[in-house]
Amino acid sequence: MTQSPGFEDHKLLGHAYKFKKALYGLKQSPRQWYERLSNFLLSKSYQRGQVDKTLFIKRAENDIILVQVYVDDIIFGSNNEQLCQGFVLDI
Repeated sequence: MTQSPGFEDHKLLGHAYKFKKALYGLKQSPRQWYERLSNFLLSKSYQRGQVDKTLFIKRAENDIILVQVYVDDIIFGSNNEQLCQGFVLDI
């Protein structure tokens, strides 16, 4: 058993730690997940919605793809099947 990445204690490399709480259940986990996902989408030329900040929009000529993020669910749709396929492959 090794120490978890990001929680290494270089003075006590032979020791392991027992977490009292799962990392997945931390209060900041959803925020970190959303921040990482939104940064990824923004890097792929999506724009964040003006009113709903969990809506991401990407336009390509006459085509559009909408991506709605709700907690840990992603709903997306487009008028172009190729944009949907590209989104699935990117994620």
